Amino acid sequence: MPHITLIGPVTQDTIIKGSLNYKSAGGAVFYQSSVLSNLKINTKALVTISRDNEYLLKAFSSSVDITPFYVNETIKFQNIYPDNDPNHRIQKAKIPRNTIKSISNHINDSDTLLLGPLCPYDIPFKTIEELSKLKIPIYLGAQGYLRHLNGNKIVLKPWNGFKKFLKHINILFMDENESSIILGKKHSLGETARILASFGPEEVIITCGSQGSFIYSAKLDKTYIIPAFKPQKIEDPTGLGDTYMAAYAARKLETENPEKCGMFAAAAASVKLENKGPFKGERKSIEDRCKK
Repeated sequence: MPHITLIGPVTQDTIIKGSLNYKSAGGAVFYQSSVLSNLKINTKALVTISRDNEYLLKAFSSSVDITPFYVNETIKFQNIYPDNDPNHRIQKAKIPRNTIKSISNHINDSDTLLLGPLCPYDIPFKTIEELSKLKIPIYLGAQGYLRHLNGNKIVLKPWNGFKKFLKHINILFMDENESSIILGKKHSLGETARILASFGPEEVIITCGSQGSFIYSAKLDKTYIIPAFKPQKIEDPTGLGDTYMAAYAARKLETENPEKCGMFAAAAASVKLENKGPFKGERKSIEDRCKK
């Protein structure tokens, strides 16, 4: 059975969208684990969390093998959607410096590592350098390295020292807003992807919400424009990028074709958007959405 390991913090989240207002477990690892467990992929999660918030781990599927690294305080996020545009989000947070390190001995028989940092301190360069020695493909969501606090509000800043990180990354994910910030200089999506790929990643993927996603394969020197699949309703956008990343990684275990992986991931994100909380679909619901 395929085996994927997720690495990153679990958060205590508050989601606010119109009349929708609820508290939940959060973090990339949480949303990704739901996708992978529903796709029947053997999933391990290495997470930071405080003992006071250990109850949040009950929100994970019982099929996910969780190894907690206890810290003094759990990261807290508030995700506010002021209108019906899933691309428009205001984030507020309380971010303690919780670092994941010395974890190689906790990773066994993994086919892929999915790294989901939420701030620059979560997964430092030394940890990625250590993981690269395992010779397991590393997929990274770039968002955490761009996020900084201005008071309690999340603001995005360029990623200092990104070049040394990227030489160890196989596939890099970000959204369109992050892509305009990451290099500290404005480029087109294609230019951004090619520049970032030149430092190591085989593929760079930029999600653009309702406008679809953009994939650049350095190996094939080819770009792919993936359409977004229109959801039946827009219920809860939190975790869409994480859902896309996990579904992409899952499909990548079956095919090297970036377009097929992108279509599968886009369909999974559309299915997730229709429901509160993490992805609740199954493989058939994703495949059916791909046919529409």
